[in-house]
Amino acid sequence: MKKITSWLSILLLTGILAACNTTTGSENTSSEQPPDTEVSETTSGNTSETLEGTLVESDSQNYSITVVDGFELTGEEPNKDMLMYTANNQQSMRIETFDISEVNISDITSDVLAGIEASNEQEEAVEITDEVLLPSGEGIVDVKGFQIKTNDGNVSGYAYEKGDLIVKLTIFDLTKEPLTKTFIQMAETISSK
Repeated sequence: MKKITSWLSILLLTGILAACNTTTGSENTSSEQPPDTEVSETTSGNTSETLEGTLVESDSQNYSITVVDGFELTGEEPNKDMLMYTANNQQSMRIETFDISEVNISDITSDVLAGIEASNEQEEAVEITDEVLLPSGEGIVDVKGFQIKTNDGNVSGYAYEKGDLIVKLTIFDLTKEPLTKTFIQMAETISSK
């Protein structure tokens, strides 16, 4: 009787261990995704409503922005802020805002393109047409974006209107583990104070 009980216990434990290994294996497989997969999923479509972060007001400009964990908004110079990725300051977004009554979108768009082209004179800037890489959402109109390759990644520039603001963005990103979509997601939350 003891042999049968021992034998059944061994079989039961073997079955449990096998089941545990199978579950663990499938969990490992599902978590081993490319680094930007999660970002792609969270930035597709209009995501500004679901963005989780801290609402931060600019010290030198008339706007607020939702900043997600791992990023920090700081003043770069008067009327220019930098939204920095704290783990790597080579990945950042310069933010400039203008009162819509004082400037026009075509001048800011031309300025964006000139700034992008100055980032790398050996490359040609291209217009961004991929909707996932363009700011969108409620109140955002007249969006134009341009991008140019650099040695380590890309520099992207954007101009758009939102409410009584014209927003000008310059995103400095790396080819390895890019964060452009995350920066755009945060930029979509920019609004007047």
